[in-house]
Amino acid sequence: MQIKEFLEHICEQIKYKPIRGEIAQEMENHLKETMENFVSEGLSEEEAEQQAIKQMGNAEEIGKKLNQIHRPKLDWKLLALTVIMLIFGGLVTFTRAVNCWNYIDHTGAFPYYASMSQYLFTLAVGAVLSIAIYFIDYRKLLNMPKILYVIATFLLIYTKMFCYQVNGLKAYIFILGRGGFAPAFAVPLYILAFIGFLQKIDTNKNLKIAFLEKEINVNLDVLKIIVLSAISLMVLECVPATVLMFILGMIYLVIATVKLLESKNNRKLYLAILWGIPVVLGLAFILFAMPMLGNRLIGSFAPEQDPAGRGWLGVNQKMILESANLFGEADNMSGAISLFDEGTNFAFISILAHYGWIVAISMVIAIVFFSVKLMMSARKIKDVPGKLIVVGIAGLFILQSVFNLLMNLNLGIKSNVNIPFISYGKQDLILNMMCLALVLAVYRRKDILTKRRE
Repeated sequence: MQIKEFLEHICEQIKYKPIRGEIAQEMENHLKETMENFVSEGLSEEEAEQQAIKQMGNAEEIGKKLNQIHRPKLDWKLLALTVIMLIFGGLVTFTRAVNCWNYIDHTGAFPYYASMSQYLFTLAVGAVLSIAIYFIDYRKLLNMPKILYVIATFLLIYTKMFCYQVNGLKAYIFILGRGGFAPAFAVPLYILAFIGFLQKIDTNKNLKIAFLEKEINVNLDVLKIIVLSAISLMVLECVPATVLMFILGMIYLVIATVKLLESKNNRKLYLAILWGIPVVLGLAFILFAMPMLGNRLIGSFAPEQDPAGRGWLGVNQKMILESANLFGEADNMSGAISLFDEGTNFAFISILAHYGWIVAISMVIAIVFFSVKLMMSARKIKDVPGKLIVVGIAGLFILQSVFNLLMNLNLGIKSNVNIPFISYGKQDLILNMMCLALVLAVYRRKDILTKRRE
């Protein structure tokens, strides 16, 4: 039996075809090295080839073992937790639909926004797109960071222009100018672009800068990443999407930290610089923006000071929080229940008002378990680019959930940030499903790519 035939028998047992070529190449190199050793001991090439194959073992058994190691794996626990989150999302949609029918009974009109059939249709669309993403090679996405960055920036600029210049036109004409879909879609693209840029850093592209009578080497690729990241944050702030800007900035820092921890050179110094500069700039921004945020802060943290203005929502939230029962409707449903029942920013308050603390806390527990599982999945990824993708998307999901829950409990600033998979929103639901599919796509290849990296 020749080496080529031997490798073909092995590869026939490996069901994941894309990995066959890499495995065959690695094993061929190993067999040729073994052959060279036998030839140096005095054997002919044919004898050395047969001895190398014999030493390797049975082709069928080797192939079956490799198939067990290098087969795609679905993260069933994360998928199950996602389904639980979607069940709570369906409950939010159901509450919204009930509110819609009550509206019809009182006015005779049918508002466009509340329908369980729309939710199910959105789930179907999201599932189809998610399946497509699940089977793509995420490494190809990271090979085109410039394209991803340009698309994300264009979406935000496009939204900004048409939100203000064509105010009043129908939503279906300038669909991206309606609502917050474009900013929400741009953030994952920025995350992928950031990771792609990190993977393409050339350590030899350095610029020497004189500073305090010393020469400091500044990597041009790192400098480019810093500038592009700052631009993306400024564009988000101009939309405006201040909370999303903060979330994206935090994700940048976390991804860069994970990347630095993978290296061994001056980690403490680089980490101090990485976190020190943004913290100083962040504090300066807060101090600068504090006067402009005064009314907004009152509405979020001290609603009683302006109950008829900025604090109106906060006062109504407080009514529900203080009168909610363990099960069933709250004793005081407040004057803003129809707004809460839209289920976007105030999904938690809507669930609490209609179903009580037990259901609301169960929803929070599901969010916590989902978040913990995302972090655990990230730890299992050995491929660095894949790990960074999972860390980035996990950070996006977790930070959005934390901001939203704090806002619902009157402990955070009011903002247009939703809970992934639970808050109502057709576009957001599809986007979240696609992001999760990318996480599952990374996890799917975690063992397949491990051997290759090693």
